[in-house]
Amino acid sequence: MLNASSSISTRETRSYQSLLVVCALSFSLWTCIALFHVLAVFLDAEASTLTQSKASILMQYLLIFSPLSLGNCLLALAMWLKPDQMMKPRYMFLSALLIVVLGLPLLTANKVMITLLFADQPLSLFLSELKKSSAFILWIDLFLILFSYFLQAGFAAWQRTVARELELISTQNESMELRLQLLQGQLKPHFLFNALNSISALVRGADRKLAGTALNQLNALLRYVLDSSKHEWLSVADELQFVRDYLNMQLLRFGDRMQIVWHVEDRDWQAVPCPPLLLQPSVENAIHHGVETHHEQCRIEIELSMVDGKTLFRIRNAVFAPAKSGSGHGLGIASTRERLQILYRGQASLVTTQTESEFVAEISIPQCRQFDQASLTPHSV
Repeated sequence: MLNASSSISTRETRSYQSLLVVCALSFSLWTCIALFHVLAVFLDAEASTLTQSKASILMQYLLIFSPLSLGNCLLALAMWLKPDQMMKPRYMFLSALLIVVLGLPLLTANKVMITLLFADQPLSLFLSELKKSSAFILWIDLFLILFSYFLQAGFAAWQRTVARELELISTQNESMELRLQLLQGQLKPHFLFNALNSISALVRGADRKLAGTALNQLNALLRYVLDSSKHEWLSVADELQFVRDYLNMQLLRFGDRMQIVWHVEDRDWQAVPCPPLLLQPSVENAIHHGVETHHEQCRIEIELSMVDGKTLFRIRNAVFAPAKSGSGHGLGIASTRERLQILYRGQASLVTTQTESEFVAEISIPQCRQFDQASLTPHSV
């Protein structure tokens, strides 16, 4: 609740700031237009014919264009207060009509009055000067009013589109983050269930000493699993060590019937980033389907290398006709694929291939993330 309230407060602050920015831009725009008019006056008139100072002429044009600047700010306020309503075609037409009906007389009257004041002429001449306003000047004023309106409406529509896109991206990111946390959370009980299943097999086999050793190893493995949830990224070296310790625990159960062959490229894997608990589910899948479901000897090959800037983790296990049901839940492979899709947006992959005698799972992840090695605490399990 606190995070939600803070997020709403931040959005309201940013929205209020955007309103102030729009008003400041509007004032700056009409100030620039006034400056261009002043420059045109200076270029058209000779110095001897100018009866006003430059500062006075500038102030005169600033006051002449002030209704347009004020109108922009009021329109920005209306669109800020009720953006969905104001951006509907019907309300846009009505607001434009209202601005023309009220704005055109106001702009023309304001121009006449400011001209009289700066010319030191009596205001009693206001009506007669107002009647002298030519049709061309009225068309210019109408163009300026409509230009002011559509400029503000277009900017408001663009702001609204950008805000919706940012909100959609934020919602998608939050949804992806929650989904990622759910997937990672599913792996923990899944890992614990399979590890306890291995230990229970040792207990049923009356090998209490090996079961005690396995429990001690499980304690260290669980400590890593719990600690990994505090980090978004770990190193490949950490994950590889976790896989080694997990396999050592499984060797207590299967003994010589399970043979592990390592092919690890010689490089500094501690400096290579990796999502936590990424490699172990594929190893668990190889044990479950390659060793646990039959009584034959099984060779599991694990390869780790860097190919074309991508970390490549490949695991192979022999395939036999199962002596017992071993369908499993399929959670590890499916969850890993979905995690890779969320984290790398299609740039990483988990590819599985199966023949009559072999099953291969290959994880490929790009090294496109900044990785601060000093910020991580190496895990020891």
